[in-house]
This record gives sequence, structure tokens and C-alpha cells, in this order.
Amino acid sequence: MPLRFFSLIVCLFLLAPSLAQSSEAEVILQHEAGVVTAAWNSDETQILTATERGAVQVWALPAGELLLTIEHGGIPLTHALWVAAGAQILSADESGSVRLSAAHDGSELRRWQFAGMPVALEVAADGGSAMVFTDSGGGALLPLTAGGQSMEFAASGAISGASLSTDGSRLRAWTEEGAVFSWHLEAGTAEETRPPHRGLLLGLQWSADDARVLAWFADGLVNLYESDGVSIGRGRISGLRHNSFVQRAIWSRDESMVMSWAGDDTVHIWSARDGRSQQVYRHEDWVIGARWDHDERRVLSWSHIYVYLWDADGFVKRFRHRNLLRGAVWDAAGERVLSWSWDGTARVWKV
Repeated sequence: MPLRFFSLIVCLFLLAPSLAQSSEAEVILQHEAGVVTAAWNSDETQILTATERGAVQVWALPAGELLLTIEHGGIPLTHALWVAAGAQILSADESGSVRLSAAHDGSELRRWQFAGMPVALEVAADGGSAMVFTDSGGGALLPLTAGGQSMEFAASGAISGASLSTDGSRLRAWTEEGAVFSWHLEAGTAEETRPPHRGLLLGLQWSADDARVLAWFADGLVNLYESDGVSIGRGRISGLRHNSFVQRAIWSRDESMVMSWAGDDTVHIWSARDGRSQQVYRHEDWVIGARWDHDERRVLSWSHIYVYLWDADGFVKRFRHRNLLRGAVWDAAGERVLSWSWDGTARVWKV
């Protein structure tokens, strides 16, 4: 092979990622600090962001005009959510302060204070309450409408995650050491269980009917177990092993497939029935997060400073930030992507 031709092939190979890379975002929302989280409102005319310096902000699309800022006293935010069909904002910071604010003017409607840093903040399916849990072991169900009463919960050990069941009947929290706490909200009862695998537990996700639960661990295992909504079965149904700690695992819409990602630089899509890998997306660094689009034909993933777009044939393109990515989400039509980063921006990209 002539040297000139060989050099051309090498150059094209090296340039391939940049040729499939989009450097121009449709909208860039510039902040004074790293962006912790971001979300579209229901009609995708506004974007909600929260920063590591305690600013919750609302921006108008398509111009990217800043409409509102809610300050948390410079304390880094952990969560910010649209509630009440976008009429209100629920936010939490590392001091344990949780606030409910009006979205039109930022006025404070309610405030709660908890010991520890919130590790979970989730709105119930009926929209009438929200669950919060902190790393110090304290949790609560907070009323978001007038007249409701708070319910409080306490768990032993440092809580690393928590979630509500799909039907809203149970609150669950877990520790990295493997203790899993479950509260039946109507009966007021509490139970404790543990997954069979004794590795460092990084997360749990139940199926919609609570009959199965995904558990992922620091040693690279993602296991699927039977469950009665409280206890976790002794034998695993299926599973997959990554070569490094697992960041997270999620169900497909019909719960026949699982997508998991890890510090081994991969996203795996695999069968919940037998654990067989159906698709592997390989990255240049550990994978922080991933999402299917609405039809589950394409995948977004984020790793290092890039948001990647994949389809059934593999890599399509990537979008670049100037610092580490924190997250990304599709719009409803699957035509745009919203991503946010430690570079102080939230960006909207055309896919």
C-alpha cells in the first residue's frame, strides 16, 4: 500500500469521531456555576435548571431568555422538579432544605428542613405528594396541596437511595451495605430485607407490579430477582456482569429488556429473561447515564464531556460540552436533546 494512501486512511480514521460530532447547540443556557440538573416543562416551552451554587432558574424557549431565579443561599442544589403541571417548582439543596415555589414568580409556598443531604426527591404519581430521603436516614412524604399532612420515616444506616413504588403504596430506601427498608404507607408498617448478593449495593429498581427487582453492585453485577414488593428472592432470575462498578440499570417499557451502564465504559442492553446481551455500546470513558427514546429504538448516553446518540446499528453522532456531563434527556418527539454539565451550561441539540 502506498505510504500516501496509508496516511490518508489513518487521517480519516482519526477524524471519524469529529466528523460525526455536532459542536453547535441550538440553545445554550449559560450559568455562573455547574448545572446539577435540568428538565423541560410539559409543553417544552421552558427549561428548569439548578446549579452547584444554589440557583434554581427558569428559561424561555426558543430564545433562551432567563425568566426566574430562586436562590438557595449559595448552597449546592441536589434536585429541582416541575410539579403541578409546571405551575410549581420543588427543589432541594445539600443542607437538607426542601422548598415548594410558585413557577411564575418564585414565591415560596412551603419549606421543610431535614437532617442530612437529600439523596432522593420524587413526586408521587397522583401529584399530591413528594417523597424525600436524606443520607442520614430520615425521610418523609410531603404534601404538595393544601391540607395534607407529612409522614416521616427513619432508617438505620447511611441511606444511599430511595424510591416510591409505582402504585404509590410503598416507600423504599437502601444502604450500600445492603439493608433495604420498605414502608407500607397506608398500614404504617416497616420491614427490612437484603438482596442475596453481598457485594456493595449501588441501587435497586422494582418492576411496575413489584414482582421483580433489579439490583446493581460495585463489583459489576446486575442481578434480577423475584420479589413480593418487600423481600427479595434468594435465587436470581437473570443478570449480567460488567467489568467495573455499575452506575445504574433501568427497565424497558414492557420490562422484557434491561439497560445497564458502568465504569467499564459500556452500555449493555440485555434480556430480562435469560441475561443475554442484545446490544453493547462502547465509550472512551466510564458511562455516567443513558436513556432510551420513546420508541426504544435509539439511546442517549453520556460519558466524560460527550453526549452520544446510538441506534440499532451503533454510533450515530455525539455532542460536546467543555466539562463533565451531568445528564441528558430527550424531548417528547425525540427530535431534540437537553444536556447539562459542570461547564455551567445547559444545551439543546437537534438530533
